[in-house]
Amino acid sequence: MNSILRRLCLGLVAVNFSVIPTETISAKPTTSPLPIFRFNLTVEPSSVDPTRISSSESNYLVFNVLRGLYIINKDGRAEPEIAKLCTWTKHFSKLRCEIKSAKWSDGEPIRAIDFVESWRRLLLPTTKGLGIVLIQGIKNAAKISEGKLPPESLGVLAVSDRILEVTLESEDRDFVQSLAHPALAATRTGFAYNREHATTAPYSGPYRVAEWSSNQRLSLEPNPHYKTIQPNHSNRPSVEVLVIEDDETALNLYREGTLTFLRRLPTHYLKNWIKSPELFQIPVARFDYLGFGPNLRNETDFRKALATSLNFEELKLLYSALGTPGCPSISNDWMKQVPCLKFDVKAAQNYWKRVPSGLKNKRWVINYSKLGGDDIEKGMIWVQNQWKTNLGLNVELKATEQGVYLHSLRTNPPDIFRKGVGLDRATCISAVEIFTKKNAENFIKLDLPEYEIAVEKLRNASNDKQRQSACTEVVKILVDRAEVIPLGRIHFSILAKPNFKGWTLNALNQLDLSQLRSSP
Repeated sequence: MNSILRRLCLGLVAVNFSVIPTETISAKPTTSPLPIFRFNLTVEPSSVDPTRISSSESNYLVFNVLRGLYIINKDGRAEPEIAKLCTWTKHFSKLRCEIKSAKWSDGEPIRAIDFVESWRRLLLPTTKGLGIVLIQGIKNAAKISEGKLPPESLGVLAVSDRILEVTLESEDRDFVQSLAHPALAATRTGFAYNREHATTAPYSGPYRVAEWSSNQRLSLEPNPHYKTIQPNHSNRPSVEVLVIEDDETALNLYREGTLTFLRRLPTHYLKNWIKSPELFQIPVARFDYLGFGPNLRNETDFRKALATSLNFEELKLLYSALGTPGCPSISNDWMKQVPCLKFDVKAAQNYWKRVPSGLKNKRWVINYSKLGGDDIEKGMIWVQNQWKTNLGLNVELKATEQGVYLHSLRTNPPDIFRKGVGLDRATCISAVEIFTKKNAENFIKLDLPEYEIAVEKLRNASNDKQRQSACTEVVKILVDRAEVIPLGRIHFSILAKPNFKGWTLNALNQLDLSQLRSSP
């Protein structure tokens, strides 16, 4: 499993989060007749408001207290949750959703207008979460976010209490997948979902916030009205979320029994647990890569030399990875064939001969985020040594605080950098569209007409076979030109106590506790 590579994006957090020392954390005494399911976050959330979601870590909490029209199941497919059914009334551009006869945790009915008002709030100037990106395709969303139109002009209409109609700017076959993201869950107007008022806010998920104490502990209790959404999901145990910033501390608390679910097993402990029934290695939808900045856009030989001089099998062994570095992080099932970079020293040195001496003799820097921790640093040291050994290239390493690092990627991308990308939809298009010309996440500044055409072909594919062929074509362009160095399929290493069953971690790194069960 490539658990080392997962830590970068899992460390992404919303601003205004606070962390205090964790040495005093211990299990809270309880009189509950059932065991308590405990997991940890590395930072304390500032709220449970979907408009504040800016990381996959936020999903672990928000996804279990607030639900949207759809969810992503363990197989990576969208299935109805609060929606009874959504159907296209106009070819992939107008969607009509019927809402179940569902209730909030306070017993009030969940209505279509709740989604209308919640999605409008995503476009307010004060909103900085992921949701604004997910609804950009809805009619007038872009103009509203630019301040050119009022939020009321958003192409979302509550036809009745239980009928919601969504009009898109253009055809989007992936939009139903977007509906499964926690950022598009509804909240109820008139309630605050911040820490201060979290215990009084109504919820639609399998749990509701029962207590949010000052010692970095959140207590969740089963939502009695979730059965109106999923009738057979009842008798769930209580849940506690502890804030533990250090993975080593979290592992120790798991060993002693305080934690019952460990989200991130440090890579260097993997061999110790590899035969344990408590270890789960779960593939997730990501696209992690080494990228080249705009200054190297026209230096194809330089990029190819660096890409083919890495012994990817050695890197795989270093990380005890299940995926293969040099191949894309996305699921093999999304492609007809899997395009991969191959380690070839002779080819690398032939490319290197054609590289201008000014580039060969320059002292380069690999930039990456400090939030990746020791695992990421270990990988970057390995890359540094490979390039020195196989090409004679001098490379320095530069780890930067996450906020500063992301700012540099957006304003002045460095020449060589590592980026971890957690996808917001379990689809190929979600991965490859980040390298399109107008995408804000296109840090390599790729501007290639043939790539744009291939992405559009993928976007318009009408069946699985066409999508697999088109996905292969797009990824092949990235690999053949060494536009990026993909870092292989990412698997998360998780430990879970055997007396808890029914939890699911889906492809989007969302922990679903709706079917959680426990035994003594």
